[in-house]
Amino acid sequence: MQPLSPGLAFGCIELLAVIHRNELTPSGVHSLSLGSVSSALIYRACHDLSWLEVRENGLLAVTVRGERATQAGSPQAGLRVMLNDYIEIDQPPWLQLVPYGRRETLLQAPPSIRQVFVEAGLAYGDDDETVRFWDGLAARARGMRDGVLTEIGRQGERHTLRYERNRTGFEPKWVALDSSSDGYDVLSRISMSDSRRLTIEVKASERRVEHASFYLTRNEWETATSSLSHQFHLWSLTPNAVLLAVVHLDEIDAHVAKDCGAGIWQSVLIPFQSFAGKFEAVPDME
Repeated sequence: MQPLSPGLAFGCIELLAVIHRNELTPSGVHSLSLGSVSSALIYRACHDLSWLEVRENGLLAVTVRGERATQAGSPQAGLRVMLNDYIEIDQPPWLQLVPYGRRETLLQAPPSIRQVFVEAGLAYGDDDETVRFWDGLAARARGMRDGVLTEIGRQGERHTLRYERNRTGFEPKWVALDSSSDGYDVLSRISMSDSRRLTIEVKASERRVEHASFYLTRNEWETATSSLSHQFHLWSLTPNAVLLAVVHLDEIDAHVAKDCGAGIWQSVLIPFQSFAGKFEAVPDME
């Protein structure tokens, strides 16, 4: 499929709207003015996306797939539909970067694609729709199982954002949404009166404390030990209770693997049960 650009994307959405209003044949498309991109290229893109079809009478019609774009509710929402369809069909190489975070993906994606993300309102922000879009792309890149785990992790991160906002009175930064390479998930502050940085690694499970565990990677641990102030937030997210354990470096250290001989550890599995006494119910987390 041809490279996606804002002009091509908006042109495709406009063409579908024209077909809804008028009886049009494929040859009739070429006489249309649909913006900065030629109508021929727009028609071809709509065809590649399976957004339109030619009926037996020779007239163009919008497909069920195309209707999702026209009925999305706004041009911005239509662009999001188009991005999903385009990525599903084209499987661009930069899709493999999505699990590493939004920032890494947009830095490596072609400029025209990057601008479509901007126009679609997906390059910035952390509203639920935007987060779901990026997590959906990540799930596509990593498989459905990882998608479920991602959603559990996002729930924990959202809880930490709310917890830190209530604790400090300031808005924390959702670092993990933009990049997974920083080695922590949330950037907060020590307290209401102390603005020094507090980095937080979030681990979440839908299991009860006695059955839950988490993987700690070497990168996460090295980030933790090099940070001025660092915490681990362990969330147990069961249907009956939302529990949090705020765990500090010295409490994690006893469970971290050590390099031995030529061996270098990369990750270690740590049970939540190791910190059972620290878990407490957190108000206003439902």
